Amino acid sequence: MSADWEEIRRLAADFQRAQLSDTVQRLSERNCIEIVAKLIAEKQLDVVHTLDGKEYVTPSQITKEIKDELQIRGGRVNIVELQQVINVDLTHIESRANDLVKLDKDIQLVLGQLVDGNYLDQIAEEVNDKLQAAGQVTISELCKTYDLPGDFLKESFSLRLGRIIQGKIDESNRGVFYTEAFVAQHRARIRGLFTAITKPTPVSNMISIYGFQEHLLYSLLEELVNCGRLKGTVVGGRQDKAVFMPDIYAKTQSNWIDAFFKQNCYLEFDSLSRLGIPDPVGYIKKRYKSTHMLYLKSACIGQGIVDHVEASVEEAISSGSWLDIMPLLPSCLSQEDAGILLQQVIRTLNNSSSARVFGDTIVVSEKFISECANLFNKLMHHKAEKEMKSSPVFIVTEEDLKQAAILENEVLSKKDKKEERRKKATEGSGSTRTGGCGNAREIKIKKSKKKARKDEDDDESQTSYPGKPKEREAAFMSLEEIQDVLRKHAPDSPDELVIELSENLIRPLTKSYQEVVRSVFLSSTSSSSGASRKQTMKDFQEEVTSLYNNIRLFERGIKFFTDETQNNLAKHLLKTICTDITNIIFNFLAADFMMAAEDYTTITSEVRKKMLSKLQEEAKGPLTKLHSSLSGKSIEEFSSYVDSAADACGILMKKGDKKKERQIMFQHRHALIEQLKVTEDPALVLHLTSVLMFQLTTHCMLHAPGRCVPQIIAFLHTKIPEVVTQTTSQFLCFLADVLVTFECWRCVHSSGSMRRSLQPTQMSQVVQLIQDGTSM
Repeated sequence: MSADWEEIRRLAADFQRAQLSDTVQRLSERNCIEIVAKLIAEKQLDVVHTLDGKEYVTPSQITKEIKDELQIRGGRVNIVELQQVINVDLTHIESRANDLVKLDKDIQLVLGQLVDGNYLDQIAEEVNDKLQAAGQVTISELCKTYDLPGDFLKESFSLRLGRIIQGKIDESNRGVFYTEAFVAQHRARIRGLFTAITKPTPVSNMISIYGFQEHLLYSLLEELVNCGRLKGTVVGGRQDKAVFMPDIYAKTQSNWIDAFFKQNCYLEFDSLSRLGIPDPVGYIKKRYKSTHMLYLKSACIGQGIVDHVEASVEEAISSGSWLDIMPLLPSCLSQEDAGILLQQVIRTLNNSSSARVFGDTIVVSEKFISECANLFNKLMHHKAEKEMKSSPVFIVTEEDLKQAAILENEVLSKKDKKEERRKKATEGSGSTRTGGCGNAREIKIKKSKKKARKDEDDDESQTSYPGKPKEREAAFMSLEEIQDVLRKHAPDSPDELVIELSENLIRPLTKSYQEVVRSVFLSSTSSSSGASRKQTMKDFQEEVTSLYNNIRLFERGIKFFTDETQNNLAKHLLKTICTDITNIIFNFLAADFMMAAEDYTTITSEVRKKMLSKLQEEAKGPLTKLHSSLSGKSIEEFSSYVDSAADACGILMKKGDKKKERQIMFQHRHALIEQLKVTEDPALVLHLTSVLMFQLTTHCMLHAPGRCVPQIIAFLHTKIPEVVTQTTSQFLCFLADVLVTFECWRCVHSSGSMRRSLQPTQMSQVVQLIQDGTSM
C-alpha cells in the first residue's frame, strides 16, 4: 500500500515539474503535415492517409485489419465492404488483398471477395449433409445457393471429396455429385425396369416417366448391357431417339423379317419402321451383309425379283414386244422404284440400244417400234398420191423440212388456170390491181375471192402488201390419228405406252412422209414430156410479156400528172403490177429448187429474199436489183431491171407494137365498162368513171389507187372534150362535190345520202354517154 502511494507522489511531482517548465520549440499541425508529405514523397516513410485525412495508416496495419475482418466475418468478405471499415481508398485495399492472396495460399480472391479455407471447409460440410440426404447435388444448384462460380466450387469440392464430402463426381457429367447409395438405388431400379421390358421402348420415355438422371441412366444401362445383366441392346446411342431393344423382341422380330424376306424376296422400309426399327436401311445392311440387295426409294429387293425382271425384259426384247414391269413387282413399290429397277436391269443386260423405256416402267423393243412405224407405210403412199392429185403445188423450204414437205409443180398446173392468167394479162393484168383500182374499191373482173387484207388508213397500202403466204404443211397424221392406229395394232397396250409411242413416232413418220411426197412428186414430174415443159415456158413468157407491156402503157398515163401525184401513182404501180411480174419470175425460178408458191400473189418480200439465197450467182445479182427496185419510185428503173433479169434468166420478152397496144387498151376499156354496168356502189362508180374518162381524153391507160381520184377529177375538168354531154359533166361535178363535202373517201363510201341522190336514170345516161364517147 505504501508503494502505491509512493508511485502516486512521484507522478505528481513529475506533473508539477512539467507544468512549471518552459517550452523550448513547438510544431504546428500544418508543419507536421508538410513534413510527413515530404517524407512520403522522398519514400522515406510508407504510410497511407485515411479517407477523412486525419490519420495515417501503414500498409502492414491495413493487412492486419483485413485479416481481422476476414476472420470476424467467417472467412468470406467483400473488398468493397472493407473500404468502409478500414477507411482508406479502395485501391490500397485491393493492392493489399492481392499481396495477401500471394502470401497466404489458404486465402483466395473470387469475384471481388476474399475467401479462406475455413469458409470452404464449412460449406463443404453443408454440401455433404445435403448430399447424404438427397443422394446427389449439382454444381448449378450450389452456385445459386452460395453465389460463387461453378468452376471454383467444382475445383474446391473435388479437393475435399473423400475427406469432407463423402461421395463421387459423375465422370460423364462433372457437374453432379452423388453417393454410392444413390448409384446403387438407380442401378437396381434400372435393372428391374429394363428387365421387364419385352418390346422396343424409347429410353427418353423412361427418363420422363421415372425421373432418372439422363447421364447416369445411360452409363448404368450401358454397364448392365455390357456385363450381360440386361438381355438387349440400345439402338441409337445416347440420343433422344435411343431405343432399348430387348433380345426376346429382337429375336422374334429377326425371325419374322427373315421369314418374310425368304418368302417375298423384298423388305419394305415402312414395315420395318412400324416394327420399331428406327434406321431400316442400316438394319438391313447390318443383318444381310453377305446378301446382294438392290436398295430402292421405299424398299429393298433381293436378287430373286431382279432375276425375274431381267428374264422378262430379255424375253420381251428378243421377241420384239413390250413389257410393263409393274405387275411383276410387289404392290408396295412405287413407279419411281420400278423405274430405278428397270434402268438397273437394262444396264445389266447391255441392251440399251435395242430397247427403250417409256413411262419409267415400260420397256419396248426397237423391233416393236419398227413394226409400229411400218404400219404407216401404205398409209403414207396412199395419202401422198391423194395429196398430189388434189393439191399438186407445194412449197418446200429447208427450214420447214422437219415439219412438212411442201412441193410445187408448175408443169402439172391446170391448163384453165394458165389460160386465165393469159387472159388477165391481155386485159391489163385482169386482177384487182387494174383499171385504176388498187384498194377496197378496185374493179373486180374475173376473181370473185380475194385474201382478206389488213384495214389501214392508207388505201394504197391495203393491197400493195399482201399477207404472208399460208404454207401448205405436208403433215402426215395428228397424234390422235397415230394413237388410233397403234391401239388397233396392239389393243392390250396401256394408254401411257400408246401416247408416248405416238409422240416418239410422229417426227420420224412426218419426215418419212415428206420423203414419200417428194418421191411421188419427182416421179410425177419426171413423167412430164419435153413438149409439155416447152409449152409451160411459152405460157410463162407470154404472161410476163403481157404484164410488162401493161406496165409500159400505164407509165404513159402517169406522166400526165404533177410530181406528187406522179410519185403516188408510180408507187402504186410498183406495189401492184410490178410486184406481180416480179413474183411470177421468182416463182418460176423457185420451182427448180422446190420453193414455188401455189399462188404467186401470196409471195412477200421475205419469201423473195429466201428464194434469192437459193439462186445461182448469175441470176442472183439482177434479181436482187429487181427486188430492191420495188421499194423505189421510178418505173423506168424497174423496167431496166426487168430487162436485165429476163436476160439473166433466159426469158424472151417481146416488145409490143402499136396494134398490140391498141388491142390491150380496148380490152382494158371494155372490162371497165362491163364492171361499171353491174356496179351499184357510188364510190366505185366514181372511180371507174374517172379512169374511163381519163382514158377517153388522153388515150392512155391509168392504174390508180382510190385516194388519187380527186386529182384525176381535177385533171378531167380541164381536159373533157366537147363530145361529152352536159349530163356527164354534171354527174362528174356532182360526184366531186360529194367528195369535197365529206372530205374523206371513206365517208363517201359509207354515206347513204349519195345513194339516195344518185338516180338509176342518171346512172344509165352516164354509162351510155361513156360508151358513145369511147366508141368514137
